[in-house]
Amino acid sequence: MKDKNILFITYDLSGYYKAIKNELKTHYYNVEYYNIASLKKYKYKHIFEKGFAAIYKVASKKKIKNYYQLQPIIDKTSSKTYDKIIIIRPDLFFDSQLKALKSRTDHFIAYYHDSISNIERKKEVVHFFDKAYSYEKKDVKDYQLEFLPNFIYLDDEPVIETPIYDAFTIMSDDYRLSTLEKLGRYLQKSNINYKFLVQSDKKTVSAQVTFVKERKSNKQVLNYLKKTKVIVDIHKYGIQDGLTFRVFESLYFEKKLITTNADIKTYDFYNPNNILVIDPNNAINIPEDFFSTPYEKVPSEIYQKYHYTNWLKTILS
Repeated sequence: MKDKNILFITYDLSGYYKAIKNELKTHYYNVEYYNIASLKKYKYKHIFEKGFAAIYKVASKKKIKNYYQLQPIIDKTSSKTYDKIIIIRPDLFFDSQLKALKSRTDHFIAYYHDSISNIERKKEVVHFFDKAYSYEKKDVKDYQLEFLPNFIYLDDEPVIETPIYDAFTIMSDDYRLSTLEKLGRYLQKSNINYKFLVQSDKKTVSAQVTFVKERKSNKQVLNYLKKTKVIVDIHKYGIQDGLTFRVFESLYFEKKLITTNADIKTYDFYNPNNILVIDPNNAINIPEDFFSTPYEKVPSEIYQKYHYTNWLKTILS
């Protein structure tokens, strides 16, 4: 174990990076960790501050609320130096805050698990970092980043349960809904039992999906995944092609996958027996035996390549 100081800052609503935090603690004595998603939300003190924030957002396309919410991290680390600082979602910080953090380390590292076309500010902050990694191949090419996919964040032996669904997914309510409903209509006609959950604050009705208002915890989602034969992944097509965590959950649980992400065919774990790619713009056609034939296990060396321990090795190298 190394006697070094590590600062790890994430934006983690679902707990994907808990494994990374815990793994860091097996390598280093001193690991300081902040999850931006769990920080107390900043409340404007008065109407004038709120009005200024509205004007500032229009002029700069930045939320000044983020500055106030994240400033405690800057203040708490002001008297410290670190051997490495690793940040997920650095775009949430203001330039002055990133400069302050950069001054506290010789190894300032970022990881992007969203595409720059989805969050343009990521492009503006690349220059602050000694190394910036991305799961998006296009961004790697366009902005000279280092390619690094997302990872298998689960570790324990998966619990095997008798499936009660043939297919399952959960996602937010956005432009992808039409594709999910199209898949739902196909599965209904084929008498395939499925459950599609869509998180939405609006009161919406659909014959193909179930709308839920409250965000499901990752533990709840994993319980659904254990009970399905096939995991469905409707990625943000047209915006980003980096592999979602749904893909890596399918590897962990050894579940087949239906995905809209054609780039998955370029990865070494791709197996047409396990993974079916559908095109959002074309008619859906699923082979009859896709749901009935067994999953073909991925070779151990390939599986380990996408494990969080290997992801962290790359980040720390």
